[in-house]
Amino acid sequence: MGLKDLFSSSGRHKSRLDKHIKTVINPYTQSAERYHAMEQLLADGSEEALIGLFRRFTVVSTKSIEDEEEKGWAYRQLSGLGAKVLPAAKAFCLEHDNVAWALRIIEDVADEVQEWEILDALLERHPPGYERDPKKKLQILTHLADIDDPKVAEYLAGYLGDSDEGVRYFAVEQLLDIADEDQSKQALVDRLCHPDEDSLRLRTKVLDGLAELHWDVTTDADRIRPRLGNEHALRDGKVVKR
Repeated sequence: MGLKDLFSSSGRHKSRLDKHIKTVINPYTQSAERYHAMEQLLADGSEEALIGLFRRFTVVSTKSIEDEEEKGWAYRQLSGLGAKVLPAAKAFCLEHDNVAWALRIIEDVADEVQEWEILDALLERHPPGYERDPKKKLQILTHLADIDDPKVAEYLAGYLGDSDEGVRYFAVEQLLDIADEDQSKQALVDRLCHPDEDSLRLRTKVLDGLAELHWDVTTDADRIRPRLGNEHALRDGKVVKR
């Protein structure tokens, strides 16, 4: 920012916002100072200011009780803005980590079309594959799994091929919980039999799920049999527990 910009109206506005945001994301600032900064960002109401307020969810302050209280306050205030908050919420989720609180706000204020538009953008940004830290991807998938929509199983099935074992296991858990045989059975069997799947707990989870759901796997019996181990068997075309 040049000297001329610094003393312009827009320059002063940006400088104030930067100062308030810096206070909001400083975990060592006194709680009263953070509240004041959050209130100023809320009063400003611009997208940049609201994104700054969302950033309160990305830090953990030194006092755990105050931390939860402040985040709860920010959550209530942002939700109270209704659909006005959605552009800032989307921009925040696309560019920052720790998006669980923001996704709750989106769920509160967005209609179905608006929520899916944001989720589609996030899923496109975090597709199945390698990420150094899969925490954000898991937060997105956790939110996705709570939505009652046939598309959810299709999305989750794609993450059965993720590079991270934790992401793959989460997808297995949720697909078994949704229990849509048409959408999920073949994807789960393919993951179970994948030559690169080296997670014993994942393979066991799939086998347990197939046994509990009593899905017929006759057409894949020859592929499944080498993966059964000592705890499962095939009987009448279905996986059973020994």
